[in-house]
Amino acid sequence: MNDLLRRGAVAVVAAIVANLLVLGVALVTLGAGGFDPFAVPPVALVTAIGAIGGTAVYVVFKRVFGPAADRRFVVVAVGVTLVSMVTLVQASSFEGATTARLAVLALMHVVAAAVTVAALVDRSALR
Repeated sequence: MNDLLRRGAVAVVAAIVANLLVLGVALVTLGAGGFDPFAVPPVALVTAIGAIGGTAVYVVFKRVFGPAADRRFVVVAVGVTLVSMVTLVQASSFEGATTARLAVLALMHVVAAAVTVAALVDRSALR
């Protein structure tokens, strides 16, 4: 369990750092333009919530599915990431929303998921 908690902590911190890097590049290239999601607090908070949620699901999967947990978790993580794109519909109504800024938000969803999955799963179990 300690190893899972360590990997979960790595997932949370790494996902936040990765998304803040994406945000930084986006702010330099696109500017914030009054687009509320383009700020450090919401990016860090929402990324942390997603990574913590992913970690919790992974812990449950490890207990319930044993050796099959990693493969099943990856499938669920991909599905949840795809479903999370629905939030872009709401974000499109925010002041300052542009196609480019919404694409960056979509990229942040994928980055958070990829980093979280990479930190949690045992890649040798996926072979």
